[in-house]
Amino acid sequence: MKVAQALPWVAPIWQRLSKQLAEERLGHAILLLGQEGIGKRVLLREFSQRLLCLKSDGQGPCAECASCRLYDAGSHPDLLMVEPEEAGKQIKIEQIRQVTGFVNTTPQRSTNKVVLLGPAEAMNVSSSNALLKSLEEPSGHVTLLLYSHQPSSLLATIKSRCQQYTVNPPNWTEGLNWLGQNSQEASLESLLRLAKGAPLKALALIEQEVHVQYMQFCQDLMDLANSAAGWSAVLAKWKTWDAGVIMGWFYELTLDVQKTQAGVAVEQLSVQELSHQSAKVAANVQYAQLQGFLDKLLQSQLAFKGQANPNPVLLIETLLIDWLALLRQSRQ
Repeated sequence: MKVAQALPWVAPIWQRLSKQLAEERLGHAILLLGQEGIGKRVLLREFSQRLLCLKSDGQGPCAECASCRLYDAGSHPDLLMVEPEEAGKQIKIEQIRQVTGFVNTTPQRSTNKVVLLGPAEAMNVSSSNALLKSLEEPSGHVTLLLYSHQPSSLLATIKSRCQQYTVNPPNWTEGLNWLGQNSQEASLESLLRLAKGAPLKALALIEQEVHVQYMQFCQDLMDLANSAAGWSAVLAKWKTWDAGVIMGWFYELTLDVQKTQAGVAVEQLSVQELSHQSAKVAANVQYAQLQGFLDKLLQSQLAFKGQANPNPVLLIETLLIDWLALLRQSRQ
């Protein structure tokens, strides 16, 4: 119940899960859907403890029994966490094979066993197919808890075998107020916008100092466009950052161009700090050229997330060249 109190916008989902558990209507596989950074994983973490707790009052884990102590120590033998070994990478088929072995054994310390897996879209086709056996032939004492930030990327066969719940983000005011209560950082509106209204993601950006990098990214693009910065110096700086995050910023910037062409107000743009560049490109670049840039960007993101291990610096350098080319064309 702590998560429902700390993150009030997830309380309805917690209550529904708890009610189904109390009425013995909880499915063997639960799938939470929603954007990244709104608390799906946090909710499932506490709910997994609730499932393993030996003395729950029906509302949440007791935090005192032997099972809860093992859980808090991170050593509960009846809980299996399955997540990418590196952020942004895939869940490997070897990890899913561990799930198969785990669900076919009896609980050691609790009356249940729990698998917490996510983000589910990090599984490729082989991993997803390997998981299907556990979803199709569930053991009575096993509950699989899955979460996904991109449900459209999941196999239909995975989704159809789960009870699905959509977790909605807080409204803008609620999210901004929550962020203000949990951080002393300035520019909270910019942070929340960068996190697409997801408060936990905004908080993570602060903790990882990604917001500082984002502001520097925007400044560097403005300096490069005005010939006020050196190419090699900018790339030397960027190569120490997460390439996946940088590609995400370019993606949002490209979408801002499309939004501008569609007449969307500046206040609705994601990268408002570069709205001048977005407007220039939007006014002078043809749709086909912009779509070509977006296609290359999406290919770069897929390559980065895949197992081909491309050179991230080369990917970012190519995107930067192409973006500056669009800007130069907009001056002609």
